[in-house]
Amino acid sequence: MHQNAPTIYRQIQNANNILVVSHYDPDGDALGSALAISLFLDKFQKNHTVFNKTVPAKYFDYLPRIEQIITPRPGSGQAEIPLNLELFDLIIALDCGDIDRTGIVELLNAHDHYQLVNIDHHISNNNYGHHNLVMPQSSSTSEIIYNFLQYHSQEIDKDIATCLLTGIITDTMNFTNSGTTNDSLKIASELLKKGARITQVTDAIIRNKKINALKLWGQIFDRLQLNERYGIGYTVIRQQDFSDFDIEEDSLDGMANFLNSLNNVKAILILQEKDNNVIKGSFRTTRDDVDVSKLAAMFGGGGHRKAAGFRINGRLVETATGWQIQ
Repeated sequence: MHQNAPTIYRQIQNANNILVVSHYDPDGDALGSALAISLFLDKFQKNHTVFNKTVPAKYFDYLPRIEQIITPRPGSGQAEIPLNLELFDLIIALDCGDIDRTGIVELLNAHDHYQLVNIDHHISNNNYGHHNLVMPQSSSTSEIIYNFLQYHSQEIDKDIATCLLTGIITDTMNFTNSGTTNDSLKIASELLKKGARITQVTDAIIRNKKINALKLWGQIFDRLQLNERYGIGYTVIRQQDFSDFDIEEDSLDGMANFLNSLNNVKAILILQEKDNNVIKGSFRTTRDDVDVSKLAAMFGGGGHRKAAGFRINGRLVETATGWQIQ
């Protein structure tokens, strides 16, 4: 285990009130690792709060304790995030490659009396915490949490196991991408032995598409183009698309990974309009000679060598020569 693990464990032991936060627009790894830590803190009898700036997708409702995640009130801004950081002496950031992805960086900057623990597996992570457990070789942050709990002889019950398996399955694309390693498969097997509810996980994450969602997938596929100069396939998703097809945004989760199976392209880019005049970019690649985290970093983002993202201001506009950001 990482040399900082014992120090982080002591920080948890000594803390009086802990905030657990993962990145906004949380995926299964962000939620799985955060809720697993929450369940562990319950066993440790530690006062704590779990926060996310974004309401989790409905298909994650099966996760234990997910109803206790605090999120901003609908329509509220960053200033109305219902947190008073003065209450917390320890903050644990999970699966956040950048401190900005916590969604509370302005609140963090306003206080300095807390200790910040950073647990993550993104290669772009710059060790922003007071105490860092960053392991890019791991398939997921959930895998790191599994090893952390095992190292300190902490019980992993069926609820914690289900949370951690969710994270591993999400970030390995159901054990199909390059994040799938001997360790991730062994850990998944151990989680099943501990009672992880794999059928519940796969039903929620993999078999979760509705007819209207697949119709929109088809339209987005129709917009797919190839930049032959750079070998990058790209497509766009408009905000209007969701109202046109009467579906939620989380219905498109997994599209970037699906398009990553295209042959003869170096990388895939999906540009999606979000609220507040923001465009989210998602890069994916299967190539060993392409590092999409460096591409994302050019736009202020980051991530892994094979999966990365960024956000920029603007709107998508279709022109005679193709889609543009204006």
